[in-house]
Amino acid sequence: MAARQHGSVQLFKPLLQAVLLASLWLSPAAAQEAGPVAVIEKLNAALLDVMQQADELGYEGRHRQLAPVLEASYDFPFMARVASGASWRDMSAEQQSDLVALFTEMSIASYAARFDGYGGEKFEILGESEGPRDAVVVESRLLRPDDEPVGLNYVMRDQDGVWRIVDVLLDGKFSELARQKAEFAAVLRNGGVTDLKALLQEKIASLEAGARS
Repeated sequence: MAARQHGSVQLFKPLLQAVLLASLWLSPAAAQEAGPVAVIEKLNAALLDVMQQADELGYEGRHRQLAPVLEASYDFPFMARVASGASWRDMSAEQQSDLVALFTEMSIASYAARFDGYGGEKFEILGESEGPRDAVVVESRLLRPDDEPVGLNYVMRDQDGVWRIVDVLLDGKFSELARQKAEFAAVLRNGGVTDLKALLQEKIASLEAGARS
């Protein structure tokens, strides 16, 4: 998601991206005290920091410093399970664990590859509203000096006292998790878990290669 060059921001595409200072890292204890907006504020601060130091950090540095904040901000295991649909129940524990690991790595790689520069962008949080099934939606947008703002609405759920992102609505309406679920369903239907793991590995490799080129 090159905030500097791309015409639209995609958070996990191909699925829904700070130097993370110690004071910004969302530890489990801090997360229990942080409401939904506070979680997004910390995520935005981390992303801006990485964007501003993108060239100095390189892909590896961006990946290394984004990983902890993304894993603290997102519920990747929950998202991997939802994206896998009904097939999740038929997977072995090992297959489920492998998919969660690959899903998480793909998500972090996507951020590290696409937040690769800074051109005066800013994040703006617009507010918080009720979502479905006890979820909360934090409405925000990415402001770009020479382009239209990009809406980034975060669907968040309280997981045992910790608020975490479970979906991102691009431009306020396009569900990244729904897109991933449709993509995963087609792969699982035609090739099963082995093919889905291969797809995720290919996406990770492509993101890494593109970021280093």
